[in-house]
Amino acid sequence: MDPKDEVLAACRRAVLYGRRWRVYSTPVPAPDLVWIYTIREAQLREAETATLGFTSALEALRSLGNKAVCLGYAVGADNPPYHFQLFLNHDSTAVVACLGFALPDR
Repeated sequence: MDPKDEVLAACRRAVLYGRRWRVYSTPVPAPDLVWIYTIREAQLREAETATLGFTSALEALRSLGNKAVCLGYAVGADNPPYHFQLFLNHDSTAVVACLGFALPDR
């Protein structure tokens, strides 16, 4: 990913200065995630929730074919806080894609 990418930069801030973050070690096939996050994007748009990076993240996942990725997340401390979904390579050493969406007020 481009280190100057707006979504990745915001996610990096969430990991460094946010509320919490985590990476899971179980790989998930990229095509399964494309399907899930295509639906999730539609739900967020319908709810008029602000999002970041869905198009580029879905393109990156599609480009992987049947390869698997590991998932991670970070929650930022900004106002409004954003949930960032990280997609990492199979051994969790590099970010393949990242997307984000504003969390609802609580």
